[in-house]
Amino acid sequence: MKEVIKNSLLGMVVFIIGFAIIFVLTSSDIEAELTYYAAIAYALLYLASVISVCTAVILRKLLYQKNESLIELTKKH
Repeated sequence: MKEVIKNSLLGMVVFIIGFAIIFVLTSSDIEAELTYYAAIAYALLYLASVISVCTAVILRKLLYQKNESLIELTKKH
């Protein structure tokens, strides 16, 4: 359960930081054409947060498996 919370927080942090950056860059009076670019940026931001969470989950699983195999090797010797 702790890992789920950590991963969710990581995704939220990436999203919030990116949202703040995009908000600052697009807060001025912008043309309609630029709002499409802002929407694309929001979509990419959401994608980045999902990718960061997935990467964190995969890395934790790989490190856990590596540690398990090292423990088994040391027990055999």
